[in-house]
Amino acid sequence: MEDNSSGLIEESFENIRKRLSMFGGGQVSLDKNDETGIATICLDHPEKRNAISGTMMVELRDCIEVLENWKEGKGIILYGKGGNLCSGGDLDFVKANCNPQDGLSMSIWMEDALSRLQRLPLISVCLIQGPTLGGGAEISVSCDFIIAADDVKYGFVHAKMGIIPAWGGSVRLISKVGQAKALDMLLTARILTANECVDIGLAETIVSSKQSLDETMKWLTLRLQHHHSVIQAIKKVTLNTSYYTYQDALKLEKFIFAPLWGGEVNKMALEKNIKHVKK
Repeated sequence: MEDNSSGLIEESFENIRKRLSMFGGGQVSLDKNDETGIATICLDHPEKRNAISGTMMVELRDCIEVLENWKEGKGIILYGKGGNLCSGGDLDFVKANCNPQDGLSMSIWMEDALSRLQRLPLISVCLIQGPTLGGGAEISVSCDFIIAADDVKYGFVHAKMGIIPAWGGSVRLISKVGQAKALDMLLTARILTANECVDIGLAETIVSSKQSLDETMKWLTLRLQHHHSVIQAIKKVTLNTSYYTYQDALKLEKFIFAPLWGGEVNKMALEKNIKHVKK
């Protein structure tokens, strides 16, 4: 544990896990498809509109840890069961942990979990549907892409509750839509429609709420046609621009490229004499 000037203590992940696990309700499930290379992470707490409890926070991070070791993976879809992604924090959990120390511990856990999700060498898509508010909005911006169902009600509503995002949501929202738009969303705490999510550059496209998961799967599959080694390399080089200087990212690109050059997938493509443009 570490003390800081505010008097709060930075607890170990082991201690945070133990405390979060005391607050049950709902679950987070992971399904990996080795044939397609696509995994799904499902937030499953429909009786509370998938509000996230302490145990769900633990299980979400555990699912992400499993995906960190999925060498043949290509992509992930994160969605919620029963018609919406996540309506925010479970109020029973929130009320039982409504103090600065527990707030810090929870935010340390969730920021780490969502940062690890963001750093996965897999293409991640979040399906936002129905009430996607507060913590649900923070989870969504941790993914590479956001797909909006036509019934979504999306908002960073933290200010209405007297708080701000603490899972990295503010920083990631800025990277998605820019500082001015993000500042406006945080200050007004307004609820966005699917069309508004697309208009500001937050979401890529709109899908039908009745077939939202299937349509999201089709959208992602179109972008995962290449070998998993190539897809993971593409994700890594694009991600490096967020964590390294311009010059360092350029240097790292060469070292990610080199093992592919003359590799098995490259040789197979050369043997096929692929034509990039049809005559």
